[in-house]
Amino acid sequence: MKGDLRDRSLSGIRIIASLIIASGVTAALFATLLGEVQAFSFAFVVVFLVGAALGLPIYLVARSREQDSALLAASIGFIVGAIFPSILILSGPAADWATVGETATVVNGSYTVAGWLQNLLFIGFFGALGLCGGLIFWVIMRPRQIHRREAAAPSSLIGVSLLSVAAAGTIGAAVYIPRTVIDRTCHNPLRDGGTSIAAAASFAVRVGVNEWQNVQTEVEEFGREGRWSIRADVRPDEDFRWLQISLCKEPGTSFLVQGYPEIGEVNFTVYQPQGGSGWQRDFRVLYDRMERRWPSKIAFQNARGQSTGPPAWVRTGRN
Repeated sequence: MKGDLRDRSLSGIRIIASLIIASGVTAALFATLLGEVQAFSFAFVVVFLVGAALGLPIYLVARSREQDSALLAASIGFIVGAIFPSILILSGPAADWATVGETATVVNGSYTVAGWLQNLLFIGFFGALGLCGGLIFWVIMRPRQIHRREAAAPSSLIGVSLLSVAAAGTIGAAVYIPRTVIDRTCHNPLRDGGTSIAAAASFAVRVGVNEWQNVQTEVEEFGREGRWSIRADVRPDEDFRWLQISLCKEPGTSFLVQGYPEIGEVNFTVYQPQGGSGWQRDFRVLYDRMERRWPSKIAFQNARGQSTGPPAWVRTGRN
């Protein structure tokens, strides 16, 4: 009786530890492919919960019937990984029109052939991650399957102990990675642990993608003249069009410039996490520079999103 109880306990610990490790490896693979280490922790939680809720019950049933093969584990993993992206895609597009670069993916609220191909790649990507996770889980569990009919031996206890340590290390990595990779520079207004921050002020320049490089030139010249720290990522000619420029200066003032090709605007936003109105002079200088380059294309909005006139900070300090 005691031997059976110990066997069941060791088996349960082994299964949970194996799922944690497989989830960690899958999440690490996802974060690596994405190029964002910060994504590991969130991905680990999602993969573990989805695997525990959907994949593990199917595996346990197959295991009880001694049908837990590598092929079955890979198949279960693929289905579990692909199921939520599939539901998201099959629920229909979120917009009436959408393009990737110059290729239409949604027309009149329906996916085009190119859109469906993109969706299949999207589903296949997450399915492949799930497949990897399923195989990793099966490989970790395999030694116990080979000796399934043998009584628990000291080696089994040692193996489960090692797996438990590895699982604890995986959880520890998920907890501490966000703390170790967080951007501690002034480019991150939330570096002190906040979860949200309100903009101190903003304005928009109504220019399209064809003007993005000129915007970048003006912003970077302003940054160099004022000795601001600059980070720029501007891609006007790629399929995925993107403009994001960050300027910051200690003790924390930061300007964020973002391009929106779908509406033909570039937004300029200032954050002042340390409080006060010290941002006004520099932000007004940046505003003046944009206004000289693109007069009549500056736009302001109130809290309701309605067009409004220049706010008080624009006029402050002017003669």
